[in-house]
Amino acid sequence: MLDAAILGLSRWAVSRRWENLPGPVADAIGQELAGLFAVISGGQATPAQRALVAAWAPEPGPCTLFGAGSASVEAAAWLNTVAGVCLERDSGHRLAKGHPAALAIPAVLALAEQRGTDGPSTLTAAVVAYEVAARLGRATSYEPDHHNHGSLGIPGAAAGCAVLLGVDAEGVARAVHAALASPVASFWGAALAGSPVRDQWAGAGALAGLASARLAVAGETLPGTGPSPAVGSVEPDGLVPTGDDSDLMVGHGYVKRHSSCAYTHAPADAALLLRADLLASGITPERIRSIEVVASPAAVRLDATSWTTRHGAYFSTPFAVASALLHGDVSYERSAPDQAARLAPLAALVRLREGPLATPDARPATVRVVTDTGSVYEVAVPHSLGDRDHSPFDAATHHDLLAAALTSAGPAPFGPDLVVDVVAALPTAASAATELARLRLAEPERKP
Repeated sequence: MLDAAILGLSRWAVSRRWENLPGPVADAIGQELAGLFAVISGGQATPAQRALVAAWAPEPGPCTLFGAGSASVEAAAWLNTVAGVCLERDSGHRLAKGHPAALAIPAVLALAEQRGTDGPSTLTAAVVAYEVAARLGRATSYEPDHHNHGSLGIPGAAAGCAVLLGVDAEGVARAVHAALASPVASFWGAALAGSPVRDQWAGAGALAGLASARLAVAGETLPGTGPSPAVGSVEPDGLVPTGDDSDLMVGHGYVKRHSSCAYTHAPADAALLLRADLLASGITPERIRSIEVVASPAAVRLDATSWTTRHGAYFSTPFAVASALLHGDVSYERSAPDQAARLAPLAALVRLREGPLATPDARPATVRVVTDTGSVYEVAVPHSLGDRDHSPFDAATHHDLLAAALTSAGPAPFGPDLVVDVVAALPTAASAATELARLRLAEPERKP
């Protein structure tokens, strides 16, 4: 049954045409791309990413390193994907259980630039990449310790790249089967320990998707095996979209305003509202004596009250709550190790308690504090802000979030208006590369 479902999904993929996609789908992929360009470009400006690019020392090539220079298709696929997740601000999808855009689309964009593909075809391939990744993510029951940064994006990238390479439905299916058999052995333990290797899993996945598409072009027979048992199992029902594309998953995800794991966002949102109540009553964070957070089991699992790396902060609910209460935001700068001492007193007060399981409709959280006078303040939220189905941000907020992502690590390489302009130009662009190259900076000086 899984083989038949993947073939059906592949037939859907090769039959898409940009001009026939519903308006909401076109708008949604445009919003995803704008956010992706911003978080990648902002991520490229971080010291860690600059050091990584220098270590790769990529020769100038046909593909854009967003917010940086240029590189080969392989280097661009890896490095752009890593940059897109390193700020922990990339959009995601609750039902897909991960981040289809950041994990699946950069490889497609790099290949489109290398091949000189036009804008509409590039956008169509991006929709395919997102949808295949999201649908397979939704269909997969992941093993408890598997972190899907090393698996979710691979089949999406493979399908989108295979479409760009012009294979038929059977070829796309071969690419997807190869992708499902090519996961990175990524595990939550490394992420919870604060290891930045988590971002490298995403880059490896992008490259594995590109390689899977090329293997499909080579014509190798690829019997369907499903995903590795270390990843999980796939339920084939619901993999194939309906004929009118009214049930596509793109456009039903969430947009991040915090630089932290999505599971921490509802507690952070509740903490921000609570902070406003405290300040209105003249109570500063220093007067808090206890903090109780009731949240989903996934959020409670992220229980570290101290950290020594940015990624350790990203995957800590006490970090997100403490940063929201102390600073009024959960930004990239707050996760710096040299900022941990300022947050430590509040983070140490956080006690986590399991609430209801997260569902497709809600990730509720409650934050309750007791002050030095015994006063109790409490705020509950049904889900985090930015969910496109339940609490979407308006256009002005989206623009502000693009600007915030671009300036996460310092002065913006360019403004959010340029990002928006590039996205707006793609539907009629004779060459996607011409438009995407507008998001390059001067080539860095390379050592001989």
